[in-house]
Amino acid sequence: MKMKEIEKMVRDYKNEYYSVDQFVSDAKRYIKAIKEGRVIVDIVSVSQSGMSRKMKFLECHKNPTTNKYQYLNFYGLFQCLGYSFGDRDNFQVNGCGMDMVFNTNYSNIHDFHRLGIITKKTCDSLCQDTPTVI
Repeated sequence: MKMKEIEKMVRDYKNEYYSVDQFVSDAKRYIKAIKEGRVIVDIVSVSQSGMSRKMKFLECHKNPTTNKYQYLNFYGLFQCLGYSFGDRDNFQVNGCGMDMVFNTNYSNIHDFHRLGIITKKTCDSLCQDTPTVI
């Protein structure tokens, strides 16, 4: 893994409670959830021009203690990856003329490959998996 690059991303996030280990753990959690089809996306709003969207990527996770399902956000992970967050826990992406949910996942998976978290083969497979939009 490219630990120095990950360390810089986490340091730029400027959250004293978020560590490199947490970033790697969240990335692996995201990858596993994508593989299992458990990532859902909430498109909170679309700008009037259609040039930007506010959205949340959530993981549907079964809590082993309560045996109930809960939705976990990837706030810290996405912040470190450079997404800009506005109000609450949603982030904004700019662009039009393409599926921005697909593009976001595609970019994330390629970032994880570039950082050495996943292999090229895994990257080529998972970058094509579009999360479910609600």
